[in-house]
Amino acid sequence: MNSFVHREEDYALRIIIYLATVGKMVKTKEICNSLYLSRPMVLKIINKLKACGFVTTKTGKEGGLTIAECVYDASLYDILKCMGGFTSRMNQCLDHNETCKLMPICKVNILFCGIQTEIENQLKNAKIKEFLFFQIKKVY
Repeated sequence: MNSFVHREEDYALRIIIYLATVGKMVKTKEICNSLYLSRPMVLKIINKLKACGFVTTKTGKEGGLTIAECVYDASLYDILKCMGGFTSRMNQCLDHNETCKLMPICKVNILFCGIQTEIENQLKNAKIKEFLFFQIKKVY
């Protein structure tokens, strides 16, 4: 079974929560070590998050990554949308219901639609600030 939230989206949430918890400029290496992620994966995700305005980067010896202030009130859904549009669905009928001949009599699709809506609403109501760590243990 495929994951509802893809690996890259999950890592993006973890990176955002880590940066929001630390609250200061950090090096890419620190994120890699603390979250056990590869440098190429972190850089790929950071580029997407930067394009959405969730992180800022600074190059050079004193450079690194920091969180944008707007992130604390951003939702998990906002981050997932940034990473690729959050295209996960309960089933394929939710994307193509106009082509299904069973739609007029299918009550299962009504259930799936309700579950999909509930998931999206929970993600929209879950703010990044609610997931901050109490203590960061540095791993180098």
